[in-house]
Amino acid sequence: MKSKLITFVMALLLATSALATDSGGNSVYIDQTNADNSTVTITQTGSNNSVGDPSSVGFPQFSVDGNSMNLTIDQNGMNNSITGNFIGGNGTANISQDGNSNSTNLNMGNFGTGSGNLNYTVTGSDNTTNLNIGTTHDASNYNYSATITGNSNSLTSTINSKNTNNNFTVSGNSNTINTTQIGANGTNGNGHNITSSIIGNSNSLNVTQDGATNPNSVTVNVTGNNTSTAIIQH
Repeated sequence: MKSKLITFVMALLLATSALATDSGGNSVYIDQTNADNSTVTITQTGSNNSVGDPSSVGFPQFSVDGNSMNLTIDQNGMNNSITGNFIGGNGTANISQDGNSNSTNLNMGNFGTGSGNLNYTVTGSDNTTNLNIGTTHDASNYNYSATITGNSNSLTSTINSKNTNNNFTVSGNSNTINTTQIGANGTNGNGHNITSSIIGNSNSLNVTQDGATNPNSVTVNVTGNNTSTAIIQH
């Protein structure tokens, strides 16, 4: 199964490179179901990047659906973008965007119903990230780590949370982090959790953990500039 999927991905990489509008116009569109125990690795270096559906021509999309998957996406330089779905339980996603226009908007669907890991890293330029994790199910035993360093930041995470472990770090520029973790408190170990550190510039942080019958938990560190912080825990 694994080798089959990797062959499929490589074939798509070759096939979709022809869709680019210039010599540096990277692009990948994948729609794969029943991808249990699969490994998907996408590396893009240079120019227009993408991965799925920036223009929706003929509805090209990034969608990988299955349990116990490993997904790695690296985008280096220029007009990055990732959009689409990574769906299934007990999976691990490592996503990094390095420089220039960034933007992510990855919907994890019901990813995390049987635990999961997301490591998300952005280094520089006009970052913007929307993640919607555990949309239809509790994201139980889920680990979510995000590191953003520099420029126009903004991170929005909505998690249908049961037992979540978060860790956010942002270093500079026009920061804004919104995060909402809803649903019942954890059943294995601790429940809702957000740890955050923002160090500079236009800051603003909203955290809402609206769980039934605590625990909620929060650690927020901010060091400077035009901050504004609102935390609501029920």
